[in-house]
Amino acid sequence: MNSEQAVPRTHRALLSDDVVSSVLSFLAPDAGRAVYPACKLYRELWRRRCAGLLRVLRSPVGDFGFSERVVAYGDGALVPNYRSNSLKTYSASGDHVSDLLLGTPRPTALALRGDGTAWILLGCPHFIVCARLDDPTYSSAIMEINPERLHPDFADGDSCRVCDIGLAGDRLLILSSFENFTENHPKQFARVHVVDDGSGAILYQFRTDLLEYESGLFAVQDDMLYVAGFSTNVIHIYNWRQGSAAGLIRPEGDLAFRMPWGVAVSGKMLYVSEQGDWSEEEDVPGRIWILRLPDDVSSAATVVQVIPSPDGAELGGLCLNGGQLWCMGPDERRTHMHLLGPCY
Repeated sequence: MNSEQAVPRTHRALLSDDVVSSVLSFLAPDAGRAVYPACKLYRELWRRRCAGLLRVLRSPVGDFGFSERVVAYGDGALVPNYRSNSLKTYSASGDHVSDLLLGTPRPTALALRGDGTAWILLGCPHFIVCARLDDPTYSSAIMEINPERLHPDFADGDSCRVCDIGLAGDRLLILSSFENFTENHPKQFARVHVVDDGSGAILYQFRTDLLEYESGLFAVQDDMLYVAGFSTNVIHIYNWRQGSAAGLIRPEGDLAFRMPWGVAVSGKMLYVSEQGDWSEEEDVPGRIWILRLPDDVSSAATVVQVIPSPDGAELGGLCLNGGQLWCMGPDERRTHMHLLGPCY
């Protein structure tokens, strides 16, 4: 017997797409990378299997205080850093690049306008302002929106909490909850306010299905607005142009949401981050979800991947930039980001 005859050969039936794909489907994304050196067939099938899946590229990234939102900026990310009164920018590899708008009073959320300016939600004083990002001293605002203007029936003793802001074309969307501290007041629902991006004029508003303090952050794509229901464990969908409810995303069973807080959308893919369940009975950390949206909003979304919190803690807002996903850690005195990217 010569050496060629002694070499064991794999039967071609075991190399069929169906068989290999079935075997690879049981492997976790990180474990499956071991198939790379096997053969070209395994490598190509694994890349197909991992299409749309993410893995942690770098964690932790940055050092922030009371920061819970991140937005795409350049090829990296920008974080409103409440503690240092500034906007911190990061490269695609997770390296700190610069600090913008030093002295900005407690920035909490940001909506980039694409012309070197941005709408900024300030925690102190509680205003929404439009300012230039290249003004290091924040010397003046182009436009201002006083949250009290959002509710025509605003009165003494009332409070308006702005939950999140975001741009949809030439419209600025503001999610807010109106709070009345008097006794026996009726239940107040969060509202979405549609504002002209050019003038700052409030055009119209509509009521959501979320009570005060029930909502997390939101994402918008075309006419659809996706709001994380922090206390409802549901992603609420609205047609913001029509001011009407359009559907719900609610995985069930063991895959039910646990206090969803951040949400991002790109094409048919929806990304959700959770704070997790920190009840007295047990501590269950948050997760990052990847779901495929249906063609019809009345149909159920498909769960593509569920990623445990990289540091076992709660998660904050998230954003997409190219093939990378940036996700904030907990909104605490000291926190950080997680940077995720494609599995292959």
